[in-house]
Amino acid sequence: MSAAVEDVLRFGPAIVLAVAVAWLVLATRRTSREIGGRAHGFGRSLRQRLARVLFGASIAGAALALGLHAAGSTSRLFEPLAGEASAVRLAGLALAVGGQVLTLAARGSMGRRWRVGVPEKAPDHLVTTGLFGLSRNPVFLGMLAMAAGLAVAVPCLAVVACALAFWIACEVQVRDEERLLERSFGPAYAAYRSAVRRWI
Repeated sequence: MSAAVEDVLRFGPAIVLAVAVAWLVLATRRTSREIGGRAHGFGRSLRQRLARVLFGASIAGAALALGLHAAGSTSRLFEPLAGEASAVRLAGLALAVGGQVLTLAARGSMGRRWRVGVPEKAPDHLVTTGLFGLSRNPVFLGMLAMAAGLAVAVPCLAVVACALAFWIACEVQVRDEERLLERSFGPAYAAYRSAVRRWI
């Protein structure tokens, strides 16, 4: 493996996650300003508490794991689970970047209707066009692609565990959001749900 490839595989995953977290913070603040309220927040149900904890733990854990990986930690938590070739790990990093691009594009399609968590009040319009005409959850799909890609790029126990926790949080969150949209948009959402798949 060349030194350049080694550097990309060492620092790239941490950079990808750092950019995603920074974008999430900025996008949430921007949307909050646009709507004159909070664009983030999880409900008080046990399911929502679980989702919030899993999202937070998976992101914080991945940031720590990828940061330590970039710093060259020799902890057993960062030993590869399988002897993946550099090409496979680079493909994982490419998948993570692709997921990030999908997330940004899908969030852009939602505009001021984008939220983090399940809001108390549904947005004023159901977004069903663009990427949302191909998947009901392209933002989550992009985030899951990013998590999976990072786990392939850094195939160790810590990063894989964070990716699995993030996937569980997404599954919980998507189903809670679906219930909110069904209550809020009734037949329009039912028609959309029957025409477009949850993921792909």
